[in-house]
Amino acid sequence: MDVLITGANRGIGRALTAEYLARGARVFAGTRSANGEAALRALEAEGTSLRVVRLDVTEEADLAEVAQVVEAEAGGLDVLVNNAGVLQRSTGFRDVDPAAALALLNVNTLGPLNTARHFAGLLRAGSRMVNITLPTPPVGKVAKPRNHVFVASRYALNALTRMIATELAGTGVTVAALWPGYLRTDMNDHAADAAPPDTATPGLVDLIDRLGPDDHGACVLPDGSHYDW
Repeated sequence: MDVLITGANRGIGRALTAEYLARGARVFAGTRSANGEAALRALEAEGTSLRVVRLDVTEEADLAEVAQVVEAEAGGLDVLVNNAGVLQRSTGFRDVDPAAALALLNVNTLGPLNTARHFAGLLRAGSRMVNITLPTPPVGKVAKPRNHVFVASRYALNALTRMIATELAGTGVTVAALWPGYLRTDMNDHAADAAPPDTATPGLVDLIDRLGPDDHGACVLPDGSHYDW
């Protein structure tokens, strides 16, 4: 099995990388920094098929280069996990920094779109494209004014996921948004009441592997059910 994971150097991405390696998959683990590469090197002992790649999902040159690497070394992909994401905290709209907001949208929303553009042609029949996201309720039910741009980025990503799924219908590729659950990451300051990613990822990988035509275009929850968005 050949897997590409973006934002693979920490949190959910790192846990998914470790789990796929433990299952014998070849993993192309994307990170945008030298520090991220160093963090991923620690996983090399867990599998002989780890390929650490410099991948900033906002940079066309990175995306094109990694696509060439994947094609040359694997010939295609069975799983693409768009996991890279950043957070800008805000408790009111006046807190939003415009430059930081645009940078966030570039990663959280356009990043998965960019990877889809570059890697869709490498996805094999029966493969899965998974966008890590939040289950977004109808806009009329949005009541908590916080983390404004982050929340907006997830609404936009979910809409794009549906559109990409529509365009790839009938290709044998399953496209789905996936909420991994409330997991302990940098984004929630490693909250004590959140589950450690390492304990959740075996079930998440099982779930990703089970995704099929019935999940195409859906927002999938950790128990495999679909969120009514």
